[in-house]
Amino acid sequence: MTGKIAATTSGMALLSATILLAGCGAGNKEISFTSGGMTHTFAEGQGSIPKDFPLPIYPKATTTGSVSAQGGDDAERSRFLMLSSTDPADRVSAFYVDQLKSRGWKVDTRQRTGNLVNLSAAREDMDANVMVSSEGGKTTISLAVSKGSAEGAAPVEDPSKYEPSKVTPPTD
Repeated sequence: MTGKIAATTSGMALLSATILLAGCGAGNKEISFTSGGMTHTFAEGQGSIPKDFPLPIYPKATTTGSVSAQGGDDAERSRFLMLSSTDPADRVSAFYVDQLKSRGWKVDTRQRTGNLVNLSAAREDMDANVMVSSEGGKTTISLAVSKGSAEGAAPVEDPSKYEPSKVTPPTD
């Protein structure tokens, strides 16, 4: 269950990062701020790959931007990277499956929905998510990696034990 929580958390954060970076240009701009005991850094452009980024970078990709969040004791860290390529999504996703496995990551899921391929992987105390989508000759690659984010997360309840209440009314 922890892997599913982490994948969901990573997916939500990755979606947020995608929205924030969607309009980024080719400049190398960066901004950092501290909130809730974490330092958040947003960067755009070619030089925006976070320091010590643990996931492979697709060789024919252009960097669009990144988002990093790090706790003061380094126990909790999330990093997101946006890339683009002209290679087809199938070639890019095959690269990530091969590279993740060869670097010691266990690829938990590989899902394809239309023109979107979603991979989730885990290694030691880190979780990763790779989303690859193609449209109009352009392939977008969204990479997310987190450390320590699933610890202390609320467990996901079994949906078969659902009982309507004021908080969760019936949907029929």
